[in-house]
Amino acid sequence: MESYLSVRGEAFARKKPTFLGVLENAWDPLLNPEGIVNLGLAENTLMHTEMKEFMNSEIQVDSHSLTYGDGFSGSRKLKEAICHFLNKNFSPHTALLPSHITVTSGVSNALECSAWALFDQGEHLLVGRPYFNAFRSTFSDRAGVGLLEVEFDKIDPFGLAAIEKHEEALLAARERGVRVKALLLCSPHNPLGRCYPEHVLREYMKFCERHKLHLISDEIYALSVWESPDLPDPVPFKSVLSINAAQIMDPGKIHVVWGLSKDFGATGLRIGCLISQSNQRILEATEGISLLNFPSSLADSLAARLLMNDKFTSYYLNTNRQRLTESYDFVTKFLKYHGIPYRQSNAAFFLWIRLGAATADTTATDDEILAKLQNKRVYIAAGYAYASEESGWFRMVFAHPREFLEEGLKRMLQALAS
Repeated sequence: MESYLSVRGEAFARKKPTFLGVLENAWDPLLNPEGIVNLGLAENTLMHTEMKEFMNSEIQVDSHSLTYGDGFSGSRKLKEAICHFLNKNFSPHTALLPSHITVTSGVSNALECSAWALFDQGEHLLVGRPYFNAFRSTFSDRAGVGLLEVEFDKIDPFGLAAIEKHEEALLAARERGVRVKALLLCSPHNPLGRCYPEHVLREYMKFCERHKLHLISDEIYALSVWESPDLPDPVPFKSVLSINAAQIMDPGKIHVVWGLSKDFGATGLRIGCLISQSNQRILEATEGISLLNFPSSLADSLAARLLMNDKFTSYYLNTNRQRLTESYDFVTKFLKYHGIPYRQSNAAFFLWIRLGAATADTTATDDEILAKLQNKRVYIAAGYAYASEESGWFRMVFAHPREFLEEGLKRMLQALAS
């Protein structure tokens, strides 16, 4: 049968996200008890009650909210609110101004904007393994940017030795004629749930300066850092914005993304931003395609009200951290009891767990383990989707109420025993 699609249309049709079937059949103890328990998608539902109450009390629709607003890159009011909030919580070395920011419909969209603005098609982005699986589609599917993966073997990916691995990969790529334009860091890290120490961030900045690279820092989980019972002296979050970049590298090559999806449990609000304090041209380039990227004026207005409300945001962030600690503690105790290895963490809201070491069938492949999980109607993301260097690893989200976690963990055990 003729498809009527272009070659690229056919390619996009094959990229339909596999988790859409999970979202269409979500578990509910009363309404859909046979549905799928979603422990794979990075959403935090621990504070949904509080967030719903706040938003329902703050919605004020005026005529301005029913128009294109102030333009396609975020309202002046929202940009001022983002500056107010991030100046308070990120401690930038140079205070953020509205002119440093462009607003997009989510952080993935902000990253794609950086891909269009900084790279020509076929150029590459340096990223360490494992990494957030959507980085591939965000940078590659439409903008045509390649990902140059860095392997660490047994080296700590958050230590200084990892920078040497980046340098080796970069130099080897250049010998092959591969053009590398930027380094991408995700801190707090997805999927490992840890932060880069400040001295390591500084060395990465020096690395970028040596090789004339842009530094893109994805800080979407910045304020989802919590007290970990596993790590008594954890590395805290440190924004690249808080470092005096001018002493280390060209500040015009530093770009940061952040948004409300993770820290405020609002993936559906679709508010993200690209921050570049010393490079107005990247913001102008983003403005040039802003018609394709701008968020709803209603979401814009609501986000501005949220970020200007210091009392609520302080309460929200503190309570969210407490609940993340409690959920992490509950899940890790369960994993320890059942002999399932995991990586210790203190940030974001997922665990890197090694289900391959806990299956009844020790020869099971990752795909076979994934099929067992699917058969028990629980979704946990396979590590190979995140470019894991070792088989057997999976990413499990723990930022859900206890009843939800208990059901998902019960089904996970059933799958491992099958």
